[in-house]
Amino acid sequence: MSRTKVRAARLFVLVAALAILMVAALGSSPVLAAKGGKKVGDLATPAPSITLNEADPHLGSAITFAVTYPSQVKYPRVAVRCYQDGSMVYAEAGPSDHVFLLGGASSDWLRVSGPASCTAELFYIIWNGSNTQEVVSLAWTSFSAAG
Repeated sequence: MSRTKVRAARLFVLVAALAILMVAALGSSPVLAAKGGKKVGDLATPAPSITLNEADPHLGSAITFAVTYPSQVKYPRVAVRCYQDGSMVYAEAGPSDHVFLLGGASSDWLRVSGPASCTAELFYIIWNGSNTQEVVSLAWTSFSAAG
C-alpha cells in the first residue's frame, strides 16, 4: 500500500474515532444550535446535517452539499472520500460551499474508472495554538457515484 493510502487510512480512522467520541459527548449535553436555527428550551433545531445536492453523482461530475451547523462554528469544512472494494480511490476536502470534482485532477479513481461508494463528512477544526489541532465531526452522508 502506498504511503499516501496509508496516511489517508490513518486520517480516516482518526476522524472516525473523533466522531464516536463526539456522539458520546453529545449524548450527555444539549444539542448545539444550527446556523440560522432557533433554540427551543435546551434543545436546538435543526441538528447539524449534510445533504448531497446532485441527483446523479458520477466520476468527473461537480457536486455540492447543503449543510447546517452550529452558529459557533466559524469555518465548517467538508471531506469527500470514495472507495472501490474497500480501497480509497479519491479524497478531497474544502470549505462547506466548495464545489467538488469527483475524481479530482488526478486520482486512482480516474485511472481505474468504475462506480464508487462515497462518504461526505461535515467537520471543523479547533486550533489549540500553532501546533495542536482537534477535528470535530458534525455530520456524515453516504452516496454512490457511477464510474
